[in-house]
Amino acid sequence: MSAPLVTVVIPTHGRPDLLRETLATIVAQDYSGPMEVLVVHDGEESDPSLEQLSGPGRAVRATVNTRARGLCGARNTGVLASAGTYVASCDDDDLWDPTKVRKQVERLEADPTLVVVGTGIRLLMGGDRGDVEWVASEAIVSHERLLQNRVKELHSSNLMMRRRAFDSVGLYDEQLPHGYGEDYDWLLRASAVGRVGVVQETLADIRKDVPSWFRDRWVNTATALEYLLEKHPDFVDDRRGHARILGQIAYARAAAGERRTATRVAGRALSRHPAVPYAWLALAVAGPGTDHQRLLTMARRFGRGLS
Repeated sequence: MSAPLVTVVIPTHGRPDLLRETLATIVAQDYSGPMEVLVVHDGEESDPSLEQLSGPGRAVRATVNTRARGLCGARNTGVLASAGTYVASCDDDDLWDPTKVRKQVERLEADPTLVVVGTGIRLLMGGDRGDVEWVASEAIVSHERLLQNRVKELHSSNLMMRRRAFDSVGLYDEQLPHGYGEDYDWLLRASAVGRVGVVQETLADIRKDVPSWFRDRWVNTATALEYLLEKHPDFVDDRRGHARILGQIAYARAAAGERRTATRVAGRALSRHPAVPYAWLALAVAGPGTDHQRLLTMARRFGRGLS
């Protein structure tokens, strides 16, 4: 049988040079089957010159977001336009190992119960901070683990889903405030209807050395996390998972300068699970004279980012 078509969806806005570096690693995949690469420009005109980056069996197409403005609408535009058996997502600044697509397709073809597959990742921290390797610890990620842990090896730049999974899981939630955590929300829904897997190799480089759209937009982050907590009531049934989300909300509120709210929410988190690190970070940030960005950078070095 011929290898199935894989569609790659890349939302983008204002990063033409980084986008081209990302596309180069996608077009260079050693996968024997065909791939279509859909670049979805969000809030900007499409760049037809990107199609010149196509290669044999690697058709690059540029289009514009026709749905709600933001990441969710852009991803959905690509998913709905996709023709592949599998859909792979990638951000416009991250990089793929040449074997990534092949190994994910092999995993999905070998296990029909899987609806989505991630991979190990490498965080490119930049400067003298060094890179952080995030090797996948488990081949299968349960719904319970996703409630308790964001699971970094399931990242918006390394997920590959069955196209038909969107029929049962649904599209990305365009009502999600500011589009923050859109991949996490989708994974929570997917893990409730099917199995989530991981290729236990580091196959994607995630850039942390370039500005993130979400950096320093703490109120946006807190609002989105509060939305996710309300949308997924099973968080409340899991003390550790509930405490984690509350701690993240508390941290974001503290970083936004809302110290009283942060302290109150951190207290709720600690009452659910006293070992949750995010709540303690929130209380530290809520104190006087604390540099929240330095604390967050230190947390990332130990594998404890806000996500």
